[in-house]
Amino acid sequence: MNTGDGTLATLWIAFGTIFAAFVIRGVKISEFRQAWINELRSDIAEYTSKTHEWMDLYLDFNRENSQITKAEIEPKLNRIKYDALHILDRITLRFSPEDTDADIVLEKLVDLLDPSRLDSKNQYTSWRKLSDEAISKARALLKEEWEDTKNPLRKKYRSFKSIIFTK
Repeated sequence: MNTGDGTLATLWIAFGTIFAAFVIRGVKISEFRQAWINELRSDIAEYTSKTHEWMDLYLDFNRENSQITKAEIEPKLNRIKYDALHILDRITLRFSPEDTDADIVLEKLVDLLDPSRLDSKNQYTSWRKLSDEAISKARALLKEEWEDTKNPLRKKYRSFKSIIFTK
C-alpha cells in the first residue's frame, strides 16, 4: 500500500471531522437563537400585558375623586409598573447596545408606561395605538431575527452590503 493513500485518507477524515464540527456548531447556534427568539417573544407579550393592566388602573386612578380610594390604588399601580419595568429590563438586556432596530422597539415599549404620550381626550384609544405600534415594530424585529436564524449568512450579507454601499 502506498503511504500517500494513507495520508490522503487521513486528510479526508480530518476534513470531514472539521466540516461536521462546523455543521453541528451551526445547528446548536440556531437552536440557541430560536430559544432566544421564543423567550423574547414571551417577554414582549408579558410586558405589553402588564402595561395594559397598568394603563387600565392608571386611567381608573385618574378618574377617581376619592383620595382614600386613590391611596388604595396607588400601591397596586406602582407594583404593576415595577413588574413591567423588570420585564422591560429583561427585554433590553437581550440586545446589543449597537442594535438600532432593537432601540426603536425598546422606545416604543417604554412609551407604553408614559402617560404624557396619551391624547388627553382619548387616553385609552391613544394608548392602544401606542401598543399596536410597539407590537408591530416587535413583530418586524422578531421576523428579521427568525430569518437570520433560518439563514445565518443573510445577516452577514446585509452587514457586508451596508459597509460596501455606505462608503
